Amino acid sequence: RIHVDAAYGGYFTLADLPFNTLRHFNAMSSANSIVIDPHKHGLQPYGCGAVLFKNPEEGRFYKHDSPYTYFTSDQLHLGEITLECSRAGAAAAALWATQQKFPYERSGAFAKRLNASLEAAKGLKRSLIAKDWWVLEPELDICVFSLPGVKASEISALNRAFFEQKAKENLHLALFSLPQRNCPWQIKWDIPSLTVVRSVLMKPEHNDPKLWDRITSV
Repeated sequence: RIHVDAAYGGYFTLADLPFNTLRHFNAMSSANSIVIDPHKHGLQPYGCGAVLFKNPEEGRFYKHDSPYTYFTSDQLHLGEITLECSRAGAAAAALWATQQKFPYERSGAFAKRLNASLEAAKGLKRSLIAKDWWVLEPELDICVFSLPGVKASEISALNRAFFEQKAKENLHLALFSLPQRNCPWQIKWDIPSLTVVRSVLMKPEHNDPKLWDRITSV
């Protein structure tokens, strides 16, 4: 069985994606199950995600039991195949109302928000490269980058120090452990993985050169 985790990136089916990224989205119809979650790009501050099954009977294989839950019937129950916090009526109504205001149309305001986030990631990438950072090609609105160096341990230490400095500047980035097999840069591997920096530009407001300058300044 094939499962697709589209909790974060699923909404980008509406965006102007490059072919190499779009082909992955086009293959989602082959999946047996897909997770969706409007919590971030769906503009919902509530838990109303869901697991979608092509064959509802396959929901039996989705296990998240606990010692204090039980079911009184042999019939498949929604409580067995949905996520915690995903069934509140108010959260579903809020999502419905948001979709009425921002319908899922490729030329609509909702899609424009997604495209602005994509442009923000591309803009940050350009700013990083101009200042000699190493950058992975962003497929969505997430930029992964690193200060240059020779040894994995030394580069990781530099990236952690940079991350801590930015936190003091009230600029909250994230760290990411990049395995050797996924690293495109030629370095000396004295540790199993490389600690790199990760920036998620998920708001249209992040498409701002002033913000990119704040991120890239050392």
